[in-house]
Amino acid sequence: MKKIALILFIVCLAGILSLTVAGSRASESGKAIFEKRGCGACHDRTKDQTFNGLGPSLNQIAEAYKGREGEFSTFLKCESKPLVDKARFSIMHEQVVKVKDMSDSELKALEKFICHGE
Repeated sequence: MKKIALILFIVCLAGILSLTVAGSRASESGKAIFEKRGCGACHDRTKDQTFNGLGPSLNQIAEAYKGREGEFSTFLKCESKPLVDKARFSIMHEQVVKVKDMSDSELKALEKFICHGE
């Protein structure tokens, strides 16, 4: 009986730990994802860096996607065309391919940070 109780305890503990790890990944902030993925190397909150061969500002991106909820995430999944700096998309395309592995919750968090400053 004690062995069964111990086995059940271990199974429950393993389940709780896996949920905690998955939950912490899902609740990662958009800012943390932005920083972890290196987006800041090319994108600044206010400064347009396209003249330096880098990316548009987050404010420019937010303005382009204003009122278009979810479209930015669709763009990051390579399922739609860009709304910002279309002529230079080939540079960004190499980076977008790298984020295709992100979960929907990570994409939403990143979109919230970039498009809404949250």
